[in-house]
Amino acid sequence: MIQFELKRPLRSEQDVKAFVHSGDLAIIGPRAVAVYLVINAEKTFPTVKVICKKSGISDKPVRRSLVVLEEYGYIGKKETKPVQGYSAFPSGESVTANQ
Repeated sequence: MIQFELKRPLRSEQDVKAFVHSGDLAIIGPRAVAVYLVINAEKTFPTVKVICKKSGISDKPVRRSLVVLEEYGYIGKKETKPVQGYSAFPSGESVTANQ
């Protein structure tokens, strides 16, 4: 499974200044900046639906902004291992229907 992660978080005033002075702010555009700010404000990477709601931007522009942010190295994709099946029965027993 592919999951996004924040690569360059804004944790301090210096991070914000570096973001502005790098010129990326002008290049990536206001929508991508808004999406980036929403992502930075969350503890875990938010869903597109959450980003849309909190930024006031609709689905397609949010998705385009995610592509731009990935292109400029602000977010990235990471491969996660699929969750193995979980059995509620520790001994591996299974429940069968009564006959």
